[in-house]
Amino acid sequence: MSGAGFDAERHLDAMAGTLGLTVTEAQREGVLRFLSMAHRMAEILDAAPVPADTLELANVYHPPEAGA
Repeated sequence: MSGAGFDAERHLDAMAGTLGLTVTEAQREGVLRFLSMAHRMAEILDAAPVPADTLELANVYHPPEAGA
């Protein structure tokens, strides 16, 4: 995943239509800001050195039954 080719506006325009979302002009600047931030965070995670043959699933929390 490389940030050089990522275009937040193009991505927003494509995905909003695909997902059936309406993003108003008043919302657009904030959505673009957070979309760019999410992309930068994904780049950090993607760069983490994790061996390809490693799969460690996180524990799953199961809340207690009501009244238990």
